[in-house]
Amino acid sequence: MPTWEDGVVDDDVDATTDTATTEAGLPARDEARDADERATAVLPAATDAEPAEESPDEPAGSGPLLRGRGLAGLVALLVVAVLLFAAAVTAGVFWLHGQTARADRENALSAARQTAVNLTTIDFNHAEDDVRRVLDGSTGDFGGLFTQNLDSYVGVVKDGQVVTAGEVTEAGIDKYDGNTASAVVAVKTTVKNKTVPNGEQRFYRLVEQMEKHDGRWLVSRVEFVP
Repeated sequence: MPTWEDGVVDDDVDATTDTATTEAGLPARDEARDADERATAVLPAATDAEPAEESPDEPAGSGPLLRGRGLAGLVALLVVAVLLFAAAVTAGVFWLHGQTARADRENALSAARQTAVNLTTIDFNHAEDDVRRVLDGSTGDFGGLFTQNLDSYVGVVKDGQVVTAGEVTEAGIDKYDGNTASAVVAVKTTVKNKTVPNGEQRFYRLVEQMEKHDGRWLVSRVEFVP
């Protein structure tokens, strides 16, 4: 049987042995832990995060799609601008045409008024000039007829010592088509001659057919109506 001393010795030996074993084992465990940490550092870090989903507001391929929509919007805007411009030009053309036609009607009426005054204003002292003024504003049948009877007309005026002064009281265009027009003119005339030396007033109503020649309105026919 072992003695107490032996037990002590044995215990010391075992303790020494355990201590040595423990001290010897520490470096080994440290080296193993370091190796594990190095291996873990080399491996990529694991993550539980799921792949980022694309924003629902910006679906895949939204860049080209948005660019396509922008181009389509620009084209639509250009089309609208062109249509508006065309509408404005068309409206301007119609407005200008209307203004031109209105001014032309006024010119025809002005010529008819002047013709009526020329026909009812004459002085035997310068009958030739007065008659020439009437011829200058005439054309067609009226101009031809007046030219044929020019001398006899001047003779009647001079023989009767006729002096008349006409004044337009009303006038208007009855028909107009751009090249021809019909005007109705009311005239008040003061007439003096050998029979009526003090003069008297007379009223006439004329229907004048007007024609446009080289941009100028001329009378082609005159009819005295009640």
